[in-house]
Amino acid sequence: MSKLQRKPLISLCMIVKNEAGNLSRCLTSVRGVADELIIVDTGSTDDTVAVARSFGAAIVSFPWTGDFAAARNAGLEQARGTWILVLDADEELDAGSKGELLLCAEHVEYEAFFVRIHNHKGTERSSPVITVNPILRMFRNRPPYRFSGIIHEQVAAAIVEATPAAAMHLSTVSVHHYGYADGVVAKKDKISRNLSLLKEQLKLNPRDAFHQFNTAVEYMRLGDYARALEHIKQSLAEAEPDTSYTHLLYKYEIRCRIMSGDPAGAMDACIRGCALFPDYPDLHHIRGVLLLQAGAFAGAREAFRQALLIGLSPPGYHTESGMGTYLTYAALGQLCQETGETEEAIVCYTRAAQLHPVPSSLLARLVRTMKCAGRGPELAGWLEDHLPQMTADRLRLAGLLLADGCFAAATEAVAGGAEAVESLARGGMEAVSERSGRGAGMASECLGSGEEIVSECLGSGGEIVGGCWASLLQLLLQAGDTPAELLKHQDIMVLLGHPAAGALDYGPPSAAPSVRSGHAWRLLADGALASLTAADDYGPAAARARLMLPLPRLGE
Repeated sequence: MSKLQRKPLISLCMIVKNEAGNLSRCLTSVRGVADELIIVDTGSTDDTVAVARSFGAAIVSFPWTGDFAAARNAGLEQARGTWILVLDADEELDAGSKGELLLCAEHVEYEAFFVRIHNHKGTERSSPVITVNPILRMFRNRPPYRFSGIIHEQVAAAIVEATPAAAMHLSTVSVHHYGYADGVVAKKDKISRNLSLLKEQLKLNPRDAFHQFNTAVEYMRLGDYARALEHIKQSLAEAEPDTSYTHLLYKYEIRCRIMSGDPAGAMDACIRGCALFPDYPDLHHIRGVLLLQAGAFAGAREAFRQALLIGLSPPGYHTESGMGTYLTYAALGQLCQETGETEEAIVCYTRAAQLHPVPSSLLARLVRTMKCAGRGPELAGWLEDHLPQMTADRLRLAGLLLADGCFAAATEAVAGGAEAVESLARGGMEAVSERSGRGAGMASECLGSGEEIVSECLGSGGEIVGGCWASLLQLLLQAGDTPAELLKHQDIMVLLGHPAAGALDYGPPSAAPSVRSGHAWRLLADGALASLTAADDYGPAAARARLMLPLPRLGE
C-alpha cells in the first residue's frame, strides 16, 4: 500500500528569508512525515532557495510587504495536502514525535492540533530548554482557514469562525525552537521589527488583547517593565475569559511588578492568577518564591508543595522548564536550609539534581550542604547511590569535592578506595619523576618542590595529571582535613589553580596559578567559620555564612 493511501497527506508550509544555515536541519526533521514541502521565500540573498530545492521543495517567491499573514497564506494557496503543518526555519520536529504527529493526521474528526514548542537557550538540541509553549501548528487544509495579523499571525480565529464547533487537540508533539537563543535575537533585531509591526496593528485596533499581550512581551524583552505592565493591564481588560494566553498575562504581570520593585502588587497578581488557574505549577512556584523572600516560610512551603503535587505543567499552559519539578525542589531545599531542616534540604537538592538536565550547580549546592551538616565522609557513597551519572567522570567530580574542602570524599571519588589511590599515587610519582628527569627516590621531593615542577607535570598530559591528582589526594589525607593545613602545601595550591585540575572555572586564565586560586581563600574562610560553630554568640551566623560562600563549579 502506498504512503498516500496509508494516511492523509501532510503539507509543510514555511516562510523563509536568509535561512540557509537553519533550513536543512528543519527539513531533515520532517522526512517521513511531510509529503509536500511549500517554501515561501520573501527575498533571500543567501543559499536558502538552493537548500530548499535540494529537498524537493516547491518554491513560492513572495516579495516582503511587512505582513507575515500574507506570506503564510501565499504558501497555503499552493498546498494540496489534507493537513497543513507550519514550522519556521529555526525549528525542528523532535524525532520521537514523528509517530504521534502521523497518528494525529489520521484523526480527521479534529480540525487542528496544538504542539509543544520547546524554546532553547542555545542553538543545539542539547542546550537547556527555557520555556515550553503550546501553539496551534497543524490544521485541516480548508479555504476559509487563513492567517490574519501582520505580526504574530494566527489561524485559530479563522478556524473557529468558519467551524464554530471545531474540535482541537492538545498533542504532546515536540518541536524545538532556537530562534530566541542567546545572540540570535540581537543578530536579527527581532525586537525592533516586532514592536514596529505591533504598533501598526494597535493603530488599527487598539483594543486587540492579543496584540496588547505581544507588545507587552516585546517591552519585557527590552527591560521596559513599566510599559510592559501598561499593555498587560489593557490585554487583561479586553481578553475573553477563556483566552488561551490569560494565564501568561498573570505570570507576566507578576514578573513586571517584581522587576519594578512592587512585591505586594506581585503577590496580589499571584493570588488572583492561582485562583483562576489552580493547576498551573508556575504560579504556585512563583508564589512560593515571593513568600520565601518575605520570610513567610509556612506559606512558601505550602506553595512549593502544591507546585510539586501538580508536577509537569498540563499541555495547555506555557511553562518554564523546571517549575513543578527540579526548580521547585531546589527552592524547597533552600527553604529547608532557612528553617534549619538540613536533612530535608539534602533530600530536596538530591531530587532536584536527579531531575535537572544539567545538574552541576545543584550538585555543588548538595555537596556544600552535606559538608556543612557534618556528612562529608558520606558524600562519595551518597552521590554514587543517588546521582550515578555524576560520578562517571571521577577526576572532575574529585575536583569539585576538593575545591570545597571535602578531601576524603574527593579521594574516594577519584579512585574508589584507598588501595586504588595508592596504586595511582605510585604511578603518578613515577610519571612525575620520569618527566622531571629525576630518580624514583626523588618523587616525594618532586611533589613538594613548589610551583615550577608541579606546573611542568600538569602540562604533560592527562595521564600524568591523573597521577598527580591521586598523589595530591594521598598527601591531603596525610595532612588532615583542615584548610589551614591545606595551605601549607604550595604545590597543592598550584594544582588547585591549574585549569587541567578538574576543569574548574576560577578567575581569568591569564592570571598566575597562585593568584587564580581564589577558591583557596574561600576554603580559608570556610575553616575560620567552621571553628566558630561551637561559640554560642556566633555559631548560627557562622553556619549560615558557610552555606553562603561562593560555590565551586564543574566545567560544563
